[in-house]
Amino acid sequence: MNPLKEARREKGLSQYESAKGIGISYSMLVKMENGSKSPSKKTMWKAARFYGKTVDELFFTDLVH
Repeated sequence: MNPLKEARREKGLSQYESAKGIGISYSMLVKMENGSKSPSKKTMWKAARFYGKTVDELFFTDLVH
């Protein structure tokens, strides 16, 4: 599962609630969670701050061996 989606579910939030909390559109969050859109650096930082995770945990876990 996508780490971004996992973080949202851990907090028990809907996609709409998370998008609002991060400060992005609902459609952007959906695209980020399904991997069809890569976020900007600024959006990565905002999401990491919102979920209490690092940017690496949310967006680069597939690169870690």
